Amino acid sequence: QFIYGKDDKGGGRTLMVTSSVSGEGKTFCSINMATAYALSGKKTILLGLDLRKPKIFGDFEITNDKGIVNYLIGDETLDAVIHKTHIENMSIVPSGPIPPNPSELLMSTKLADLIVQLRQEYDLIILDTPPLGLVADAFQLSAFADATIFMIRLDYTKKGMLQLVNA
Repeated sequence: QFIYGKDDKGGGRTLMVTSSVSGEGKTFCSINMATAYALSGKKTILLGLDLRKPKIFGDFEITNDKGIVNYLIGDETLDAVIHKTHIENMSIVPSGPIPPNPSELLMSTKLADLIVQLRQEYDLIILDTPPLGLVADAFQLSAFADATIFMIRLDYTKKGMLQLVNA
């Protein structure tokens, strides 16, 4: 609430979670943020946008056979890739099979249209992204973010990587 303030753009808000490298806690934080918002009564959806190293499906005991990749390439409808969770008000969209062209899929107009559609249906959309320090995907996804959390892990994140945040 403090991050977003009173600026009401209409529709749901987006929160992007990223970090410099793998293993800093992006997915862990994304899942917990989504859960906290859902338990507070906000209709929440968690998008698994780390198309290179998908993880969120394992914590919810669902398969990664179908996900956002299938939707973006036109193989599945949105309803077919959204999974309700055991947590009231919370849905997830796993990444799906690892594509040969993850960056191209994330730059597609279909993803932009999806975010617009989800803003109408959900109060909060959490974007679990790949590390910003390794690939440019998270930078491209930042265009959809109303707020960004950059994860830093004690005794794990290199101080030099923080210069990337400032840049």
